[in-house]
Amino acid sequence: MGENFFSIIFYSFYIFEGNYIEFKRTIDSYVETANSDEFLDDSEKHIRLHTSGGREIGRRIHNYAAAWLSLVDHTRIVHKKLKDHTSANIRDFANEYEVRLTESLKDTFENVFVKDLRRYIQHKKVPVPTLRFKMRRTENLSSESGDPLFEGGYSFEFSSKDIEDFDWSREPKEYLKSNESVPIVEIIDKHFSIMKDFYLWVQFRDHQLHPYAPNGVKESTFEEWKHKTAGHEV
Repeated sequence: MGENFFSIIFYSFYIFEGNYIEFKRTIDSYVETANSDEFLDDSEKHIRLHTSGGREIGRRIHNYAAAWLSLVDHTRIVHKKLKDHTSANIRDFANEYEVRLTESLKDTFENVFVKDLRRYIQHKKVPVPTLRFKMRRTENLSSESGDPLFEGGYSFEFSSKDIEDFDWSREPKEYLKSNESVPIVEIIDKHFSIMKDFYLWVQFRDHQLHPYAPNGVKESTFEEWKHKTAGHEV
């Protein structure tokens, strides 16, 4: 957009995405180990995994939330500069950005939860998830009688009681009151997906507003551009 604004944003997104990947790799590895026969048959190993895995996953969650806050701060600084830009098109984009932010990201449950989680880490401590055994319905599979099938397994989740003593926003507070645990991996997965889509849109509009943007880009919708660039984004 005429200045090196978006290289700042996308380097911040690169760091944010890297922390998400490390979180996923870590928690998937610990969950797989926790559900292996070796650990299921050895209570001492399971207890040690419960402790060491919870600490390490908690560290990864801390890094994810910290990288998210840095990305938000950098984006806010860039947005302020865009609002004062000499180009009318870019000032218009700054307004368009605010609308898109509100409609697609800002008030989602996942974004509010991660925002509050970051405050919790800053003002209280790094929460440590614990191993919990849960039954889940097996998707697209039923018994011969037509009844749904379920499978059990261990996963790392926050205990609602462990973290409820905090000034949570309305939605997270209500969720903690009505649920025994918080499926943090599901929340972070969805949060990252929403964040990635939002920043892909920012990248798309950046390309469109480039003074030498090809007509194919200028005339594309976001969905068309995203489909064409799948695998090469951000």
